[in-house]
Amino acid sequence: MRTRQITNPVYPNFNMLMEYKSVLKNKNFVYIWVSQIFSQLTINMMNFVLLIRLFEVTGSAISTAFLWVAYALPAILIGPFASGIIDLVDRKKILIVTNLLQSLTIFLYAMAFRSSIFLLYEVVFIYSFLNQFYLPSETATLPSVLDKKQLVHGNSLFFITQQSSLVLGFALAGLLNTLFGFRDTLFLCSGFLFIAFLSTLFLPKFKPKEAISKKFEEGVFDFFRHIFEGYNFIKSERKVLTPVLLLLVFQMAVQICIVQFPVMAKNILAIPLNAASVYILVPAGIGAIIGALTLPKILKKDVRKKTLIDASLLIIGISVLLLAFVAPLFVYTLRVLISSLLIASIGFSFVGILVPSQTFLQESTPENLRGRVFGNFSFLVTATSVLPVIFSGSIVEVFGIRFLLFMLAVMVFFVYAISKKFGNRFLAG
Repeated sequence: MRTRQITNPVYPNFNMLMEYKSVLKNKNFVYIWVSQIFSQLTINMMNFVLLIRLFEVTGSAISTAFLWVAYALPAILIGPFASGIIDLVDRKKILIVTNLLQSLTIFLYAMAFRSSIFLLYEVVFIYSFLNQFYLPSETATLPSVLDKKQLVHGNSLFFITQQSSLVLGFALAGLLNTLFGFRDTLFLCSGFLFIAFLSTLFLPKFKPKEAISKKFEEGVFDFFRHIFEGYNFIKSERKVLTPVLLLLVFQMAVQICIVQFPVMAKNILAIPLNAASVYILVPAGIGAIIGALTLPKILKKDVRKKTLIDASLLIIGISVLLLAFVAPLFVYTLRVLISSLLIASIGFSFVGILVPSQTFLQESTPENLRGRVFGNFSFLVTATSVLPVIFSGSIVEVFGIRFLLFMLAVMVFFVYAISKKFGNRFLAG
């Protein structure tokens, strides 16, 4: 009976893959998707092996915190400027150059990593610097290769890749690091990025809608004008501002949970830290993948994006409370099983927020502003996450992980209440 409950929902999802056929037949989408697959797999493998390497050498949790700072700094310092460039340059060139330089950076580090452990910070900084150009270019390219009807499915496939690579990347990195060592794992990461580079070579040119002035003074003016145009557009368009704010809040919450998941594993699930990725990341990834396969079909049945988002908010809030206060009451086996189901439901519902919101954002943003909007969004996610991530550690130290989860649940319920009461009126202006 239990087996049927687990497997029956999966088979319809495989049947739904037929609905992705037209998207997968689009060769330009496949090229950008292959680039995303190997880029996402690489960043997650790098996250694991670099954190392990740093902690093995220094034994310091502070040093690993600075690794996150090294990754965040480029987004804060040059994120908005990068977004200003994206709409003025052929996005194909940006994707090609960033993939190639990231591959080269990791390759060179693999050759020289023994010289100093602190080279690791420079590598992360450079990689993140290049990502400020790559990620918004990738997101802004998607609507250029897919029509509006295909966008939901395209975003779903991108999200499946993101979640799958999180689970697979950590698992694969741990295995490869054990079998072949740190250096060879880095060489493989470099190779993955080179494949991503090769894939982007086949993309068509994406001619920018506007050309930056050849005169230096006018060029500088145009450069900053494009940055502020992106922010002003987000601020002035409610149909853009609403999904941006919603995505900001939940990306911030995700960052907090990632930072605190070892504490969650120890104090709530009471599982070995080495098994935390299996019991936390795998259920979340499975839930997210099922959601990414299922939710586009729900949206096609004339279900409003806002209705799906509201339902997902409610499920997340309830699941977080149950995870924090109910799951720990059970014996080990039941605790792990119940927690896994709750985490899977959170992953599923997170997709119910992310995919409709991002699709709505893409549909509401003119093509010539997409690079600026998504680039500025990437910057805002990082900039607004710094203090909450730092304070979340203090909250856990003083009040415990359950109190932090309770605060996150309250935040989710608050967003749900605001959305139910004012959402339609706000979007309507």
